[in-house]
Amino acid sequence: MNNTTQPWDMAGADGLVAARALFGEAIDHLAPFQSMETELEGLPCAVLRLCDRNFRLTYPGPLDRIVAELQLNLWVKQLTWMDVVVLPPQSSTIPRTDEGCPSFLAQASVRAPHRLHGLPLHCAVPAQISALPVLIWHHPIEGQPALELHLAKPQIENLWRLIQSFSEGSVSLTTAHT
Repeated sequence: MNNTTQPWDMAGADGLVAARALFGEAIDHLAPFQSMETELEGLPCAVLRLCDRNFRLTYPGPLDRIVAELQLNLWVKQLTWMDVVVLPPQSSTIPRTDEGCPSFLAQASVRAPHRLHGLPLHCAVPAQISALPVLIWHHPIEGQPALELHLAKPQIENLWRLIQSFSEGSVSLTTAHT
């Protein structure tokens, strides 16, 4: 799983209007922290609804150009301070209990109503792993279920050390860079 894309964030007063224009009315069926897989201009695109008018998208094309053509009241950009870590396939399922959960993910905490255990595909959860704030997004990448961890770039090294301390160096990660 090496084909990760730096995500785009799209937000503003017309965020939902833009999402409907780009992805159709299916976007209305997504609750916050739910996602869908689709295509945009023939390229694969994953859309995560963060809240009513805010979305995070993985899209390898020029989303800013496409959205600018809509001439709506919103912004779209790749956040330069954020990075993405994709867990390897063997670590990309979250069981319903701590048993069988990758050790470092067992350390994650979330606040109600969110839950990490049994996180379904096409869903995300804001969490903390030790003291590191992270968004954990469970969705397909290249057709395979994967876990993407979204966090601040300066925290990547801390996350890596934490993962290595629990896995004794047996986990390799894919990181998307801007």
